[in-house]
Amino acid sequence: MFFLEGLRDYINHCFRHILAWCDLVNFEYKHPTKVLFGENTLEKLGEEASVLGKKALVVTGRTFAKKYGYIDRIRKILEERGVKAFFFSEVEPNPSIETVKRGVEVAKMEGVDLFIAFGGGSPMDAAKAIDVVYAFGGAVEEWIYPNKVVKEKPYPIIAIPTTHGTGSEVTKYSVLTDTKAGKKVVVVGEGILPDVAILDSSVLEHLPKVQAASTGLDALSHAIEAYFSKRSNPLSDLFALESTRIVFESLPCSVEGDMKCREQVFYASMLAGYAINIAGTNIGHGLGYELTVRKGLPHGFANLMILPEACVYYERYLPDKTRRLLEYIGLKGIPGGLKEAILLLKRKVGAPMSLREIGVTREELDSIIEKALTYERNLSNSPVELSREDVRKIFENIF
Repeated sequence: MFFLEGLRDYINHCFRHILAWCDLVNFEYKHPTKVLFGENTLEKLGEEASVLGKKALVVTGRTFAKKYGYIDRIRKILEERGVKAFFFSEVEPNPSIETVKRGVEVAKMEGVDLFIAFGGGSPMDAAKAIDVVYAFGGAVEEWIYPNKVVKEKPYPIIAIPTTHGTGSEVTKYSVLTDTKAGKKVVVVGEGILPDVAILDSSVLEHLPKVQAASTGLDALSHAIEAYFSKRSNPLSDLFALESTRIVFESLPCSVEGDMKCREQVFYASMLAGYAINIAGTNIGHGLGYELTVRKGLPHGFANLMILPEACVYYERYLPDKTRRLLEYIGLKGIPGGLKEAILLLKRKVGAPMSLREIGVTREELDSIIEKALTYERNLSNSPVELSREDVRKIFENIF
């Protein structure tokens, strides 16, 4: 399989560099998700689903699957293998707790024993949360971290991403929006790791330019934040470094519609998913969430609004690790360092460069900063402890 062959090649390459840079530390690693990667792997969905269940709830977004004929295609693939398909196609970008509740009701009504997520990060995250509440009961809110951690396996789930950014197909996270609190929240635990991930690069043919840019930058934020995480280790660094290299190399041509480049960023997104599954995220996500909640800014663009400024702190406090990253991705000695490298990439792919550009007013800054500071789960994973003034400076610099 492409995934295993590619993994073998770059493990040999990466470890030669990583082992020369750092002392190995004790760590544990387990990842149960079976990955099918490559063009037309969607055709294997029926085969995989038939050994996991007989009645599947297919969770999708509101338009993509229907617009491009995937509803009928998925139903046909499943029914040919004796799996009955029901569809829940109400997932909005940044799925809400209310949407998860509606999905649970549909699952109960149909009595399903398998979940299939088809879409970007939103349908995948929604499907994971629906699965947990349907399997174990209780209110969605009871499963929000830190109330609970999902340790036991709910019903099986197959994740089929249609964008090259979130990596949710291989992560233990389900990020939701609490519309009442106006805040991003997370359901988390090893139990919600998908059983199977099908990464069919042919579905990326329909990815719009803006979405290609925002999701690709999301993958980059995962990779770089995982690399500079408190919980990072040589294995997460391996995934993060290679993901970062690929995104810098292939995202500009992916945005222009080159399918080989899109497949490369697809692969990088998955690697970054492995990285955050080990190491988590920090400053970019913690401070970026409020820009998505308040202004509807796509998640990848929100993270990348913050990330260049976060890199100033990474570089100041972890200069050797920053140098190693720049060396690995072929940008050693670039004027302006990692911050400038990211800004150059953002300009190439047409990402917004300032808060003013997305409609933030100076009068809003104080409330944005206060809300951003509440994302302690992410910020506490930063290798650099940011003061309130540090956070204010970051937002002032990008205004």
